[in-house]
Amino acid sequence: MCFLRNLRPIFCRWWPVNLGLEVADRLYAAGQVGRRSIISSLHSSGIYIITSLALLAASTLVLNNLAFLDENGLLVLTRPFFLPLFFCAVLLSLYLALHATLQLVREQEKGTLKVLFFGPVDGVSYLLGRLWSQSLLFAMAAGLVLLWALGLGWLTNLLVQMDLLGVLGLGLLTNGAVVAIGLLIGAWGRTARTALVVFSLVILLALLVQFGDQTILQMAASAGANRQDPLLFLRGALEMLNSLLLWLSPFAQMSRGMDALLVGDTGRLFLHIGGIVGQMIVYFTGAVWALKRGGP
Repeated sequence: MCFLRNLRPIFCRWWPVNLGLEVADRLYAAGQVGRRSIISSLHSSGIYIITSLALLAASTLVLNNLAFLDENGLLVLTRPFFLPLFFCAVLLSLYLALHATLQLVREQEKGTLKVLFFGPVDGVSYLLGRLWSQSLLFAMAAGLVLLWALGLGWLTNLLVQMDLLGVLGLGLLTNGAVVAIGLLIGAWGRTARTALVVFSLVILLALLVQFGDQTILQMAASAGANRQDPLLFLRGALEMLNSLLLWLSPFAQMSRGMDALLVGDTGRLFLHIGGIVGQMIVYFTGAVWALKRGGP
């Protein structure tokens, strides 16, 4: 991370001296925080276990499709690896976000942040380092996922196209936004129990809203519901919440970005990329505010 010190003359040449030094120092401090976090994560078993579970679940999805093909003789899938890669991205992002949340809370409880904040580290550089480290860990795991897709495609003769890189790119941005949500929860929660409960409730609520309307629609169809059936009113309410969730959930933006990637709609793809980046900025800014307001 020493190369970040070389940014000082660059920033100082084009920007005011004090601002240039502040940005360079923050980047250097963020790099040190991120480096410490990455080394700690690579020496623990969590990232390896969750990556293995994600690949196992993705392999199960692909093998189920192959079993269906063997049984019925026909299976129409334009991108057989899109759903497995999306599933991998969701699992990895949730783990890395939860890990960042709990690490932030633990360092608050132990007083580590107070010690760091007496030095060159402040709230922005600390949270930026955490965000950077979790993004790099996701990129490492995504590399393994890409190798898995290429290997399985070669073994099964399933089509592997270059747009898988686009899916992984969307996953990387989505991971950053989800980690920012975790940092916001950790900075606001203050205790491990509170942060864990809030994180779990946020994820469960998002899943309930995103998939609940389809479940209720199937229940209403099987029951022969009419226009005045309460199930249809409940589904209408969930549809409204789902529309709101599009602007709050990075996974919803990623899913729609993948749809745009599938049909080749570049404009809509960049719209959803911008949505993910905007969510990440908003949640990260909220985490910085919550950490400064509550103190280390």
